[in-house]
Amino acid sequence: MEKGILFVDDEAQILRSLNRLFLDKNYRVFLANNGEDALKILDTENIDLIISDMKMPSMNGYELLNRVKAKYPKILRVAFSGYTDNNKIIEALENNLAKLYISKPWNNENLLSMINNIFEFKDILKSKNLLNLINTLDDLPTLPLLYQEICNLIEKDADMNEISKKIEEDQAISSRILRVVNSAFYTAKTGSVKDAIMYLGLSNLKHIVLSNSVFLSKKLNPFFIDLLWNHVTLTNRIVLFIYKQLLGKKIPKTYESAGLLHDIGKIILLNNFHEEYAKIFNRIMIEPEQKIVDLEKEFLGVNHEEIGAYLLDWWEIPHPIVESALFHHNPSDPRIIHKELVSIVHIAGIYSWKLLDYTQFSNCQNDEAFNILNIKKENFEKALLELEL
Repeated sequence: MEKGILFVDDEAQILRSLNRLFLDKNYRVFLANNGEDALKILDTENIDLIISDMKMPSMNGYELLNRVKAKYPKILRVAFSGYTDNNKIIEALENNLAKLYISKPWNNENLLSMINNIFEFKDILKSKNLLNLINTLDDLPTLPLLYQEICNLIEKDADMNEISKKIEEDQAISSRILRVVNSAFYTAKTGSVKDAIMYLGLSNLKHIVLSNSVFLSKKLNPFFIDLLWNHVTLTNRIVLFIYKQLLGKKIPKTYESAGLLHDIGKIILLNNFHEEYAKIFNRIMIEPEQKIVDLEKEFLGVNHEEIGAYLLDWWEIPHPIVESALFHHNPSDPRIIHKELVSIVHIAGIYSWKLLDYTQFSNCQNDEAFNILNIKKENFEKALLELEL
């Protein structure tokens, strides 16, 4: 059955242009010039994807996507705006109302490619092998209560004292946050949770809380937990380093924890298949030319990229981070929408393992990632020497 797409925009010319673009495409397209009409269409039609302008009179895009999420949570939601720095776009992404945003004016070819890739991405997460494995899991983590509470506090604009007080109720999270902010990369020296949160920012805070809940498993050997935690935190630091030092950019807020969450699938597999995963680990130690994703497929039928992306998508984490989880071993995959971020996470993850002296896990290096970023490998490696660990 053809996928149904609903475009919502208060400018008639934009809707006419979009309608013409999709006339000969294999999609059912619906148009609405306000939020109320959009909700009526959603009540009567089978819609798979809604793409809504954010700046509309009466009911704006933020309110519309909020209502769509509450009533039709399975419909994919995308923000559409000419104001990329608009606070409502950032809020929509951070509060899981939109998976990603499309900028105006748009390029027709890029828009079509993005929509095709969105649906292909969903198909990957519905593969038979992946769903069969998901159904066998005893313990697929749900969104932690603390994470939901922090999100609620942030959404209602709670002050920093209230947020830090909530964090301080959990000693494990407080300790983890202080360890991160006092690392050499952040260079902040503080014993105050409130100061640490202000230094990290609320987006990073949420994802540290999120990832930490998965790393708290009592089933696993502490060696594996510490190794993976060190890997993802170092990866995240290198991601920020590449943006700032190599690209001269400020990392978008919704990307700030991509490195921290990219390998979350390994923890899920370790939790549920620790005997098989121990065999995978031992095999790599003996045969370092073996790639971990290939061995995971051999032993389990799926790899950590797929299970990690499934979990993050289920948790409604922003699409760019979910993409980084799914494609971080293959940054040149044509289905990737956010090629820059995925390439950065790929490079950061590879060099994180090298810096930790676990080169066995860095044998999937794809130098095409450097070409995508338009940076020279030797320049990156030289700059990386300046990163204090």
